[in-house]
Amino acid sequence: MTKQSGLGDAFWVGGNDISGDVQTVKVASPIAVLDSTDITQSANSRLYGHRDGTMDLTVFMDPTVAHPVLSALPTADTLMTYARGTTLGNPAACLEAKQINYDPTRATDGSLLITVQGQGDGFGLEWGVQLTAGLRTDTAATNGTSLDQGAGFSTPSVPASLTPVTNTSPLPATVVISGGTMTAVVVNGVTVGTGAGTYTVPASGTITLTYTVAPTWTWTLQSAFGGQAYLQCTAFTGTDVTVHVQDSADNSTFADVTGLVFTATTAAGTWQRLATANTATLRRYVRVTTTTSGGFTSATFAVVLNRNPVAGVVF
Repeated sequence: MTKQSGLGDAFWVGGNDISGDVQTVKVASPIAVLDSTDITQSANSRLYGHRDGTMDLTVFMDPTVAHPVLSALPTADTLMTYARGTTLGNPAACLEAKQINYDPTRATDGSLLITVQGQGDGFGLEWGVQLTAGLRTDTAATNGTSLDQGAGFSTPSVPASLTPVTNTSPLPATVVISGGTMTAVVVNGVTVGTGAGTYTVPASGTITLTYTVAPTWTWTLQSAFGGQAYLQCTAFTGTDVTVHVQDSADNSTFADVTGLVFTATTAAGTWQRLATANTATLRRYVRVTTTTSGGFTSATFAVVLNRNPVAGVVF
């Protein structure tokens, strides 16, 4: 992967696009540490505690864009989203936050800059991927462009016996093995079976087959630990629009992801955060679709998706 600059980024807060007024952004995701040192130890021992998140901004004084949004100092939660570029699949950081300040500083040169900090409230900062290319504008119900989170991976050929195969995709692979005469299936150096069956190979993990007659196999890329989705709606004209996150195994047949259909939006300047069960399957291809019951003429919005990388975590 090539190095990147920070040019061409975007920042949305509470359903408002203030990108053009933001000078700098600092994103942090600290984790509390808990002292667990006992009397047998000669140095500090620590456990991880709660996740947190902060977003620090420096913004220009703009009486028509950033100022009306940030100077209000809302007491309710808001959503801050930092988009690294505005391309489908690019990273984005999301934080459900309390905005705790709005502090202007006038320098001797006459410049007027304002510092703003958002601190996480209830959820830590989450990095995900953009399911829209920055802000997307729909003028009718639309099936958006899909994102292949398998990075172009294709099922490899069955290798010679005792030859490891690496899952080169960013997603875990469900490998279904059929037929053959086998004695062992090894994943990441651990024997997990002796013959045909269904096995999971983690991203960057390896699978090795031991056989005398070669089996066949199919690989399906999917994650199994659920995820979270974030919606920022910055402009809207019409009665209602519902934004859906959908997934697919083959980039052809899509279905709504349970738990990731947002409540119908009826106004601009709104945001939502949704989460699936942490045991939910998310398939390889994902896209954003809009539907409506009463009609709309224009909706401008952005969606970010975060797949959970580990099991058993409640977000």
